[in-house]
Amino acid sequence: MKPARLDIAIIGSGMAGAAAARHLALSIPDRLGRIALHEIGRGPGGRAATRKSRSLPGFRVNHGAPYADITTAEGRALMASLGRAAEAYSGHRVRLDAGTGGIQPNQPPAGVSLVTGAGGEMAQIAEGLLRDARGDVLAPIETRFTSMVRGLTRAPADNGQWQLTDKHGETIGRADWLVVAGSGVAHPRWSETFGGEPPLVAASRELDDPVLGEALAVIAGQTAAPVLTVFFYLTGEAARPWLALGLNDVVVAGHGRIAKVSIQPAGEGSCSVVVYSTSGYARENAGVHGASSSAARVGGANSSAEREGVIIEDLLAALGELPVMPVVEATACAFGPLLHRWGNAFPLGEPLPRALAVCPGARVAFCGDYVATDARMGSVESALLSGASAAAAIRDALR
Repeated sequence: MKPARLDIAIIGSGMAGAAAARHLALSIPDRLGRIALHEIGRGPGGRAATRKSRSLPGFRVNHGAPYADITTAEGRALMASLGRAAEAYSGHRVRLDAGTGGIQPNQPPAGVSLVTGAGGEMAQIAEGLLRDARGDVLAPIETRFTSMVRGLTRAPADNGQWQLTDKHGETIGRADWLVVAGSGVAHPRWSETFGGEPPLVAASRELDDPVLGEALAVIAGQTAAPVLTVFFYLTGEAARPWLALGLNDVVVAGHGRIAKVSIQPAGEGSCSVVVYSTSGYARENAGVHGASSSAARVGGANSSAEREGVIIEDLLAALGELPVMPVVEATACAFGPLLHRWGNAFPLGEPLPRALAVCPGARVAFCGDYVATDARMGSVESALLSGASAAAAIRDALR
């Protein structure tokens, strides 16, 4: 008799979640019923998503990660498997001294490849992970965007399946295995942002699984380097001085508020600009997420519009203080300026060991840039590799 087909729920459709879905779909298609990707955002990618607007066809901005640095053979092979969904990043990278105005080239170390998505859209990498060579979504995968999981339970009454609920307590999914892509539902910072206990922590007490308990303890010990970004889109005369710089990725040294500036040409004389704050500045302005962010729109995280405006003005003023950077008038922007907070996108501390990244007894697997891989913790590559590793661990557990 053939074994029953399993349903798998993945919380998060960033690079890790998309990679896990892809490798599960390709490695054990005969064992799968459905892979449901629950994503709070409007589309896949997470920190490597690409923001767009229907009212401005030319507008696009990678306001999290404009490219990925790939350092391992496994990472290069994964990118190669995506065909045209990924391409080499060719932007001009420099370091800018905020005090002297000196600019130095910022070349990647030997053996490191810089990769972005097709057409410069990082989200195309995540999209490519979910699709086959013809561009169709891989058979068992179902995407559920703007879907936030607020509760998790696994009880005998539910046939031992995981039950996923929304903010109203309504069931939005059931699954035999749960893949936690990104540490959100498992980390104490959940309480600060959304209130209440982290869903997986609450569920773990009913399961009394020592491996899961140990994994959650490691995750709870991790911290993060938060970043606030202000991004905007310029066209025509407003874009001209930015494009004339000939710079794309500017790491800023010696400034208290700004750590980086990304200038992303968008065709027809337009460009998007992203200003990244220092972590210190983001910590000083905790509790502001950006009204247009998924955390605020879907998750209900509090975000003061008044404080947002003050922070945007402050960072734009700081941008104007930097040598060579043009002055920005908010009224000249075709889109934005908007504020977004990346609160847990850059994890710090000890990564979750691979031995704890899968908990067969609880039927939980973890993936994300907070999990140990051969790549640097906190990198896009580490998220990709951890997703592939989680899929392999589930495959092996089923065998």
